Amino acid sequence: MIAQFFGLRREPFERDIPVDELVQFRNHQELTARLTYAAEHRQIALVTGDTGTGKTTAVRAVMKRLDESEYRFLYIASAGLTSKTLYRVLLEQLQIQPKFRLVDNQLLTHRVLEEMYSKGQQAVIVVDEAHELDPATLADIRYLTNFRADSFSPISLWLVGQTELRERMKLRVLSALSQRIQIRYHMTGLTEAEVPEYIAQQLTAAGATRPIFSPDAMKWVAKMTQGNPRMVGVVCKSAMLDAALRKDEVVDTSHVERAWLEVTGG
Repeated sequence: MIAQFFGLRREPFERDIPVDELVQFRNHQELTARLTYAAEHRQIALVTGDTGTGKTTAVRAVMKRLDESEYRFLYIASAGLTSKTLYRVLLEQLQIQPKFRLVDNQLLTHRVLEEMYSKGQQAVIVVDEAHELDPATLADIRYLTNFRADSFSPISLWLVGQTELRERMKLRVLSALSQRIQIRYHMTGLTEAEVPEYIAQQLTAAGATRPIFSPDAMKWVAKMTQGNPRMVGVVCKSAMLDAALRKDEVVDTSHVERAWLEVTGG
């Protein structure tokens, strides 16, 4: 309904848009550059940020940018992950039948990853929602990078999680892993000046050929969402629906205010 009313070719502010149409700003560009470097130099990276700040967006951008023939991305969701299941998940993604014992799966995983690297393809292991892992499991993840007495690692490991992961990495049990992290980046929201441009670019990517939000409406969005990209999208989409239902061709502050109350339940 929104796309049809405003003359767009697709729904705006969708989370599953093609990587080529992702809208990135300063902090997203900085993170993609750092993650690209981490992949190219087989480093461990720690990426933190509040929900909706664009961590996954940056990861998707790097996955698209890097040559698939040279890099193999192994994406792991942390839900229910333990030291034992970690290696089973990796082996299954590599299309290798896991063994029963943890130590056997560790050795098998290392051998497969080294063989991949020797044949010209490097693994990039992404552990998402890493803040949900218990400290013991998180500590065991460092063994993924234990190759040849620590003198060499054929992989890049990215730990991605919410802000509390930064504090968790200060625990003594995680000191060995923390000391191996070469790149740390904390994602923040868009600045107040970036929000209007972000909204405009999202709408343009969806096919907009004219301004849809009034300048004051975009300022309201920036203020209410504090620049959180996901919240910006949710509020904008709700405001556009409100405007479409009222047959208003321009989204103004009244639409944004009603959208905010609906989205927040307040």
